[in-house]
Amino acid sequence: MIFFDRKKIISVILLFAFIAVCGWFWRHREYIPFVSQPLATGVAPFEYGVSRAAWAGENGMDIFKNVISNWKELEHLRRENESLKTEQNKYSEILAENIRLRELLKFKRGYTSYHLSGASVIGRDYGGWTHTILIDRGSDSGLRKYMPVIVPGGLIGFVSEVYINSSRVQLLLDPRTTVGGIVQRPASRVVSMVTGNSGNPGYLAIMSLPREADVIKGDTIVTSGYGGVYPKGIVIGTVEKVNNEGSDGTQSAEIKPAADFSHLEEVFVIMDHIQKVSPESITVKPPKREPPMNPNKQQAGDK
Repeated sequence: MIFFDRKKIISVILLFAFIAVCGWFWRHREYIPFVSQPLATGVAPFEYGVSRAAWAGENGMDIFKNVISNWKELEHLRRENESLKTEQNKYSEILAENIRLRELLKFKRGYTSYHLSGASVIGRDYGGWTHTILIDRGSDSGLRKYMPVIVPGGLIGFVSEVYINSSRVQLLLDPRTTVGGIVQRPASRVVSMVTGNSGNPGYLAIMSLPREADVIKGDTIVTSGYGGVYPKGIVIGTVEKVNNEGSDGTQSAEIKPAADFSHLEEVFVIMDHIQKVSPESITVKPPKREPPMNPNKQQAGDK
């Protein structure tokens, strides 16, 4: 056991001595060529491998850092792009609203015969037998039932229900709605009743016209002013088709509305009709105004 231990000790001492000698030779390799050359040749692959590993590790770390940096920058650019898209959509909506409101203001200034109250559409109800919208003006703004509602394109309907701060507007497209119309063409001036067209949604209809009535395609239909609800002369629409094949000796017509009902965002309610009079007739007692007729033909018999 002692001998074995001595052999181990001797082996360790010889190993350290060898390492020391190798170190001395390495430090003085320039002066001992026969030692330096073999050592350099033997160590060269190891040095090359270590240097390549160090270079690869350094470059790998740089690449990894660049990937992380580029990923963060890409994420930042992506969020910035989304923010810019949101801002662009917001500005586009503001621009569209500004253009639309300018047109509405111009329209309102041109209608000096009416007191107009602007309102925004806040709800829609387009069913098979009901076509109504909800606006953000009510009794607190002075709205009353049966007030006409228009847009720059023309007539769209009347106020059918009034709440405190909102109202429901029954559109001309509603089959329950009826309005007195007259052909604007001077040679015709045919008076008729215009209703919502249940057979062709999106269009209006004139029913039971006499066969000899002078109504042709392209005629403009405006309100007749009869009934006291709608002022005279508001555009309703244009005759698109005349059907004179009725077996009862009558004819009918389809009317394309002047207003674009698919893009209703703001509307005007006619609050009152201003009667312009000359100065000398101011003292004349104004004529008695009849109460307006109910423009809803389904309720015409209501009290």
